[in-house]
Amino acid sequence: MSTAQYIPSELIVHILKYLSHPSDLSSCALTCKSWSLHAVELLWYKPNFVRSTAWVTFCIVLQTQKTLFPYTSFIRRINLSLLSTHVQDAHLTSLNDCERLERVTLTGCSNLTDNGIIGFLGTNTNKIRKCLVSMDLGDVTNVTDISIKRIAEICPNLQGLNLSMCKEGPGRFEGITDEGIIMLSESCIGLRRIKLNNCVKVSDNSVISLAKNCPALLEIDLMNCNITNKSLLEVFKYSKELREFRLNNCADITDSAFTESALSKLPSPQSTSLHHHHQHTSLSSAYYYDQLRILDLTSIQSITDHAVRQIIAAAPKIRNLVLNKCHNITDESVLAICQLGRYLHYLHLGHCLRLTDYSIVELARHCTRIRYLDLACCGQLTDRSVVELATLPKLKRIGLVKCQNITDQAIYALTSHTRIANSLERVHLSYCSRLTIPAIMQLVNFCEKLTHLSLTSVPAFLRPDFQRFRRTPPKEFSTQQRSVFCVFSGRGVRELRGYFNQLAAMNAEALQHQQQQQQQQQQQHLQHNNNNNNNSNININNNININSQQQQPLSTTQQNILQRHVDLSHIDIPTDDVLSRLHRADGIQAMLALRNGRSLASVNLTTNSTTPTISSPNNNTPTTIGSSNTAGTQTAVTVGTSTTEIGTYDDEDINNEVFGDANDTDVL
Repeated sequence: MSTAQYIPSELIVHILKYLSHPSDLSSCALTCKSWSLHAVELLWYKPNFVRSTAWVTFCIVLQTQKTLFPYTSFIRRINLSLLSTHVQDAHLTSLNDCERLERVTLTGCSNLTDNGIIGFLGTNTNKIRKCLVSMDLGDVTNVTDISIKRIAEICPNLQGLNLSMCKEGPGRFEGITDEGIIMLSESCIGLRRIKLNNCVKVSDNSVISLAKNCPALLEIDLMNCNITNKSLLEVFKYSKELREFRLNNCADITDSAFTESALSKLPSPQSTSLHHHHQHTSLSSAYYYDQLRILDLTSIQSITDHAVRQIIAAAPKIRNLVLNKCHNITDESVLAICQLGRYLHYLHLGHCLRLTDYSIVELARHCTRIRYLDLACCGQLTDRSVVELATLPKLKRIGLVKCQNITDQAIYALTSHTRIANSLERVHLSYCSRLTIPAIMQLVNFCEKLTHLSLTSVPAFLRPDFQRFRRTPPKEFSTQQRSVFCVFSGRGVRELRGYFNQLAAMNAEALQHQQQQQQQQQQQHLQHNNNNNNNSNININNNININSQQQQPLSTTQQNILQRHVDLSHIDIPTDDVLSRLHRADGIQAMLALRNGRSLASVNLTTNSTTPTISSPNNNTPTTIGSSNTAGTQTAVTVGTSTTEIGTYDDEDINNEVFGDANDTDVL
């Protein structure tokens, strides 16, 4: 007999809860009867449906009369969102006997109608579903007040209800009205979370009824609902435990909803003390909302700095604050938000056009635990803001879409801190047209956890070689939008990083090859210069050697002049400087000086003069070269101008210039 069967049931259940994979639980079910019972119960506790065939088989088993285990009593949670298009009204009828069912998720099951919901809940109003605490009917577009009323009748302990709809067309979700919500609020007084996004027929009457009858509400979502300041005045008065409040696109809400509500009144010390100990009191109608964590005021354009200051003063521990498209707020609002300090994690300030670097810098210095920050379309912001935001150690996502003043300096700032490199995951830089490839390349390589990068309409990344790594543009995009769409996600980011590194390697290889070629050219040039210097040295020695056999014999007059004016023993020996100067225009003067027996120091190397001169050894009168006439032909030597051609002069020409013709004795 196996010892496994002697283990207490409580301990078996505790052990099996650590086995998350179904195959492991299936193996344990084969151990013995007691283990099998507990393992099967855990397997059916939250069935996982990936394929529609598994869901159909599941429904058949539930409708079977005699089964080995009481499967209907095992099921606690059902999630059919992955099979949304396959779920029909008839399928939900099989769940009618699952009396211990606690949570049902039917998100996106667009084929369901009121008949399916009622079939699941049952037609017998005396059969109360005490265990059901949560229902998600998001995007179940055919649901009406009929289903809501049945939920109110059958599920008195309901704590959460999601009736949010996607906004795809006006008037599409008019099935849910105040009638159903008011009945729900009166029956399910323990309701803690309700989402009514895009339920356009829901008005102040529903919200006021919820606030008065459901004091334990933690979350209220009213996006695009037809409400006014009246709803908010009642919510702030009665919903003392409210933690999440979303009012997106409720255009009729104004500043007075916050400045004239309970938020604007200071609580009495007694009410404050009782509130912090989670005890309700009626001694004061004013409450600090220090339990409020999420507030979404998207597109409430009437909101001003005054309202924001009041909100922050009354709710000093807000974690997520959304002020997207609140066009009237300025730096004053952001400075008030700075008081949230370490509590603030998520801040959306997109399209707040009046914000400047001043407030964003202060925000970065005071709210150091920000993880998500969106500053899209804040056109006055510059690199200065991003440089300061780059110091946030926990920043995961930053949105800078259409911040046209952002340059590469901002991107390099994001890569200058090691801590942000280990946290940054999503960067939105679309329409930042001044960014270049090197900066983005460093960002991608530096932030190894980066999973999303948007560069739509950034000119540097509209190249086909980068576009191949982008996500597929949405189908509803126009041709123009598709042409500039450039968003990299997941695998695309990794492939872009690899391509960047490939380009860098190719560039480094090309640069190395270029450097090697330059070195070879320099060596060849140096060798060529050495050869030329050797040849020049030989030529100079030949020129200095007047008795060389290569020279033409001097006339008697030239010999007499040479004996009077040239002392061969004092001729300067050509140095490296001389040799180098022989390759320039003044090389002729140096050669003439050597031929005339003078030091190079006596040569006047004035390049502006078209006629070179050599100082006379006996006086300060310079001797002009190139003015003699030989056989009726004038020969000019020009130094420092474009007419100088050193290569056109041979020994005979130089002799004529220095010594003159044998018949002309007046040259010197």
